[in-house]
Amino acid sequence: MSGATIRVAEDSLSSAERMAHKSSPHESGGILIGWWEGNSIAVVVELLPVADHAAGRSHYERRHSLAQGALDRYLMDRDDSRLGYVGEWHSHPAPQPPSRVDRSELTAIVRQSRKQVALVVLAIDEGRAITAHGLIGHPRWPRRTAIDTAVVERMSP
Repeated sequence: MSGATIRVAEDSLSSAERMAHKSSPHESGGILIGWWEGNSIAVVVELLPVADHAAGRSHYERRHSLAQGALDRYLMDRDDSRLGYVGEWHSHPAPQPPSRVDRSELTAIVRQSRKQVALVVLAIDEGRAITAHGLIGHPRWPRRTAIDTAVVERMSP
């Protein structure tokens, strides 16, 4: 799908990048909160952290119950009816784009939810700069998933 984009609030992305640096050389991650504009644009206002105490150098697993609790607490204090779960994020402590495991997990989430889901991977390079990689998974009939590479854009407040 052409034009796949994940627009992320600058302050939230910067906060997640700091978490990625702090947790390095281990991965960290969580969920993306925002809304969808059509089928190809995810608007992300928050990258909520969800702890994984077993995270390693090449492993982060988002626990559903912890993520659901974080989402519920976040939404409890918000009046914007557009807000909800739009996807996942995690860091890679090396300059690596989304892996086959990342794509497989995205496919599984899309198949389970039967909704489009965004993924942002924050990859740390040798100079400590971070590159944000994006994917958007789309459900296809009957139980298939299409995955598009997405541009990750920073949104100013």
